[in-house]
Amino acid sequence: MSRNPYVDLCLHLQALRRQAEEVRTPLAPAVGVAGFIYTHQVANVLRVLTDVRVRHLLADEVGLGKTVQALMILNALRRQRRDLRALVVVPDRLVPQWRDELLTRAHTAPHEKSTPGEGQYVRLAWEDLLRQKDAAGEPKLALSDIDPTRYQVLIIDELHRLRADLQDRIVRVAGEFEHLLVLTATPSFQRPERHAQLFALLEPERAARARWDIADKAGDLVAGDDLSKWPESAAQRVVDALLARDRAAASAAEQDSLSATAMALCAYRRVIRTRRVDYSGVIPRRQHCPVVVEPLGAEVDRQALMWRYFTHLDDLSTRFDPVLLAKRVVLSPPSLEQRVDFFRRKGHERDGLLEQVKSLVHKSKGDSRADALVDLLAAIWSRSPGERVLVAAQDNLTVDYLFALVQARLPEIGPIGARVPLVAARVRQGMETDAVEDLGGYGNETSENLEAFQRGDAQVLFAPEAAQVGLNLQCARVLVLYSVPWRPEEVEQWIGRLDRIGNVAAFSNEGAAQTIDVYTIAQRGLVDEKVVTVLQRFHAFERSVNLDGAHLGEVAQAIEDAALRPDAVSWSRLEERTASMAAEDAVQELSSALRPHLPWNIRWATAQREQLDKLPPIAPVIGDLPEHSALGPKAWDRAIEPMFRLLEKAGEYHLRWNTDPETGKKFRTLWYRFGERGMYGQKPVTSKVVFTFGADPSHERSPKYAHAFITRRGDIGSPPRREVSLELEHDSVRRPLHFVNFGDALHDELVDSWGQPPATQQAVDVTYFSDHELWDHAEPGWFLLRLSVLDPADALSSQRTLEELERDVTGAVTRSPTEQLTKLVAPFSRAARCALEADARWLRATLMATTSLSARSKTARGWQDVSEDGVAALVNPMAHKREGLPRAESIAQVDSTIRPELEQLRASDRGGGDVWSGQRLVFAAELRARLVVVAEEARDAMDLAKREVERAEAALVDAEERGNRAQITREEHNRDAALDVATMTEVYWQRREAWLRACEEAVITLRPRERIVAAIRAKRAAT
Repeated sequence: MSRNPYVDLCLHLQALRRQAEEVRTPLAPAVGVAGFIYTHQVANVLRVLTDVRVRHLLADEVGLGKTVQALMILNALRRQRRDLRALVVVPDRLVPQWRDELLTRAHTAPHEKSTPGEGQYVRLAWEDLLRQKDAAGEPKLALSDIDPTRYQVLIIDELHRLRADLQDRIVRVAGEFEHLLVLTATPSFQRPERHAQLFALLEPERAARARWDIADKAGDLVAGDDLSKWPESAAQRVVDALLARDRAAASAAEQDSLSATAMALCAYRRVIRTRRVDYSGVIPRRQHCPVVVEPLGAEVDRQALMWRYFTHLDDLSTRFDPVLLAKRVVLSPPSLEQRVDFFRRKGHERDGLLEQVKSLVHKSKGDSRADALVDLLAAIWSRSPGERVLVAAQDNLTVDYLFALVQARLPEIGPIGARVPLVAARVRQGMETDAVEDLGGYGNETSENLEAFQRGDAQVLFAPEAAQVGLNLQCARVLVLYSVPWRPEEVEQWIGRLDRIGNVAAFSNEGAAQTIDVYTIAQRGLVDEKVVTVLQRFHAFERSVNLDGAHLGEVAQAIEDAALRPDAVSWSRLEERTASMAAEDAVQELSSALRPHLPWNIRWATAQREQLDKLPPIAPVIGDLPEHSALGPKAWDRAIEPMFRLLEKAGEYHLRWNTDPETGKKFRTLWYRFGERGMYGQKPVTSKVVFTFGADPSHERSPKYAHAFITRRGDIGSPPRREVSLELEHDSVRRPLHFVNFGDALHDELVDSWGQPPATQQAVDVTYFSDHELWDHAEPGWFLLRLSVLDPADALSSQRTLEELERDVTGAVTRSPTEQLTKLVAPFSRAARCALEADARWLRATLMATTSLSARSKTARGWQDVSEDGVAALVNPMAHKREGLPRAESIAQVDSTIRPELEQLRASDRGGGDVWSGQRLVFAAELRARLVVVAEEARDAMDLAKREVERAEAALVDAEERGNRAQITREEHNRDAALDVATMTEVYWQRREAWLRACEEAVITLRPRERIVAAIRAKRAAT
């Protein structure tokens, strides 16, 4: 197939247009993840990406999308540096969630071994791998695998839930990673050791300086020891030191410099804590619906007997957890019966109490709470048969019991005359292992049941305690706590499974939001009703629990203590105390003198979102976009669709629409086209871009290997679809589903390949159809087309700046041997590259890159500007009302007047001084603030380097006193290296500040980069 040079030119232009959209704002590649975009996520991600380095704690409340934000940041970082590698370390129970989120949102499958596969750049690691062996008998994960020389990005989810040695390793080496993200919904800053630990992660130099000061004064502490080896009082002094520095800076700062001072010195400047109350409309309101039932006589009696039995626990031969046993009493009859039978078999009968309880748990004795659950579900479904309900049943026995009972009692649901069969689903906690597949008691049945509930095929899902963390069930808005947890954080985790970003009850543009309905079923006068009342006074059901509040543990402990001796406790006084603690915890934590002056407030976040939503796609888009999708990220997504239409019309690929039979959702497939059969019977691929992933079309030719994709954000689904079914010749084929956007391989390879500059001059002779839109704006003749991009990041001259820095840093080495140079310089090179990338993101956020597409036509009056509509028609091969594309061929000789006219075009370019003239004052203020931050970072780094010199000199003195020649030589080398590093550190930060200062002048003198120049000789086809 001979290529059409005009169509190739237009596809090249579309790829360049897409590349220009990517550099217009650092958020563009971030929103390439497969997810919906919310204001707080936009703000948080932009805040992280424009900091001088990425070292942040994402501590949003449960359900606000911390994982998605981390993936947005990761996507943006990798688009900037294609060889980036990331390590994600999570607790065992969060592995399924992370694996699924990476697969469905982040355009990559994580690798779980040390060696990545093709296209993989994220390694997922968890605790249980430390205990597992591979085929060679080696651990699947070693602590040494948390290695900053192998990965540039470290992401840790729920650090405090990891085992101690893993935490220690992370804290010890985290400072050497270029980028660090810590995620948690429970940042317990009231615990000094965790507070200090997080400071060590986010502010490694500052925390180290504080540790040096404290160790010097204490005498019995070693600054280099792990924080876990320090006593709690010493950890508290680290926290106090950083907060004291915060207060001192606030006191010394002038009023007009408080914001810059806060960005540089606030102790919590890199802690991002979003609360639901901050963003109304994103998360729906919660509503507590208590259901109180009259207990049956057998239920009252068996609880009384069990509480009498608890008085014997201390004299049992085996120690049991009384809280866990007490909770069994109020779970379900089968759960209590199983425990009673176990105790009796083990010889733990006392005073015949268990024998009496045994006779009271038989199904013939009834279950008032199960009856109430059936009535409640029937009432819910009589109003709305499609309502999905999550039932928290706590343990497997209760899950199985309710699963069978509800289906037996409610085989059909809905209003009379419109009943439908009830479909129930369940997940069970694995009983043999604490490893990853903690919900894998039935193998694949777990994922199948979850998917059935998420799709709406099942109306109810029964789940055990392990489901509190890791499940994303935005598809439902009704939660029934059949067994009410006793700890406020467990209630919050359960509600957080539903009360998440994208919940079906959230605000929309039309009408008011529904509520997240939280039902509790409790028995009047018994322990569970009293527990519910206390939790109500703590506002555990209707507003998000402050999981970093000071009283969380105290409330939980008080409930457990009272529940174990309910008749000896004043529940009314406990309720009053709980209410006062809730009021205290409602106050925002993480207070410091400078925190109120940080610029990242809700008003700033709203402004960033509004600015994002107003950005149109960069012209020229082939064809018009609908008015409702003409601006913002949705418009950027849709603007790539005409490129696919042109690829299809040009014969590059076969594209067709499909419908997934499982969901009814539409998607498209793309497959290669092949030429005529050759000498050996093979048909060559005629498509210009053959993707590096998927089936090799030279061997696997069947359309069953086609790439499935969607382009619109609204088609992603909640939860996102990972795969779709392709119906082909009566067979069903499963295919991965691509969301064609930044970070997706289908998108990136297509755009990057077509964006490559052509090997020859672009001059084409094009015969347009007589009804082509071009003729509404111009006459036949010569056209000169030029695209240029003015990118503020070009002011950095990154490669030259990096080379100059490495030269200067290398020149600062005067003591160490030559063979040590590479090792000494490498950290500074990595830091410089990372800093240049951060400054590029900041520049693009502060001064938006602009793209200029201009065209001139040669007329009898000379060269004339072509209107915007005329340019759009000139480069749109489909702007006519008939099948086919304009004919074209390359031109060897172009009009002699084109080159002088091109020079005129270039001379008329507007530089940075003109384009950004209205933003000069704002940019200057932003630059001053950034320089303040850099100066404080430099002060921390240089002070720490000097302390290392002092330590090395002290060690040398000690060695000289001992008189060991080998030790003296070793310490001399260490001292020389420390002196060199101190000098190199000073040089590095001088250069770091210098290139940033130079930006102010550089952006003014910056000239656009020319991306495309083409000459088109346009002809009108004969009618």
